[in-house]
Amino acid sequence: MSELSETETDALRDAISAEHAAVWVYGFATAFTSSSVRSAVVEAAEEHARQRDNAQRVLQDAGQRPPAAQPAYDIDQEVTDEKSAIQLLVTAEQDCQTGWRSVLENSENAELRRLALTGLTDSATRCTRWRITAGQRPAAPVFPGRP
Repeated sequence: MSELSETETDALRDAISAEHAAVWVYGFATAFTSSSVRSAVVEAAEEHARQRDNAQRVLQDAGQRPPAAQPAYDIDQEVTDEKSAIQLLVTAEQDCQTGWRSVLENSENAELRRLALTGLTDSATRCTRWRITAGQRPAAPVFPGRP
């Protein structure tokens, strides 16, 4: 991919920022999760890192600089146990869904849309799994990524 519009670039930067935050949140959540869910937490963090890295390459190939990760993120909710950690993971996944949906809505480039669709569907799937784990209903939102 050689060129991105300003709108595509801005949307992709927002999605990358959400992925950076998700990687951080998953690392944070490991301190509160039991061994029965920790492997899923680690696997999801790796998936977010891969998606972020792929998105960063797209921006770099277009001659743009990807946003840097922050050293820490304001999680805006208290995390004290596994249940609250899983709720934080749900929030991180929802943020990623919003970012990838924005890329889909603001791009006509097929390669970028494929990347965004993968990000949106993978994040929606993980979010649904975490909501099921936490006993939340409905488990899947009607419109993933809708703000």
